[in-house]
Amino acid sequence: MRNILQKIYIFMQGRYGNDQLNNFLLILWFIIYAVNLFVRSWIITLVGLLIVSLCLYRTLSKNITRRMWENNKFLPIYNKVKNFFSIQFKRIKDFKTSSYVKCPDCKAQLRVKRIKGVHTVRCPKCRKEFKKRIWFLVLSSIVQVCKISIHFINGCLFFMIKTLFFK
Repeated sequence: MRNILQKIYIFMQGRYGNDQLNNFLLILWFIIYAVNLFVRSWIITLVGLLIVSLCLYRTLSKNITRRMWENNKFLPIYNKVKNFFSIQFKRIKDFKTSSYVKCPDCKAQLRVKRIKGVHTVRCPKCRKEFKKRIWFLVLSSIVQVCKISIHFINGCLFFMIKTLFFK
């Protein structure tokens, strides 16, 4: 086992290896592969093979400066998308206690306590004060509305199945 690992280590010397772009390409290939299990399209299979071959080419490439340049071009886009989703998850997690508002001047996202009424908010970036109205939504009422709608949909589906198959 040690001999095989040593040969792989010697083979990979001077090659680029793995980075964030390769990780993204592998995850994209996995998603495409999972979709293709249900769709069964040769075009999707071809796209998946192209993605895997690009990933292998980048991993085994000896042109390290070019691969680093590609990764550096990819990272700002990746970080924007990652930050957007992390903010959205944080907003969902803090739904009960906090509300998020945007500063009208610098467009910074600010987190304020969710207390019903009109509040004066000061932006920490640009130091501008502005008024913001906070509406407090009770989570239990939203859950009750969702439960009622789910029961209604289940009843409609049961009625449709009953009329179609059990006449």
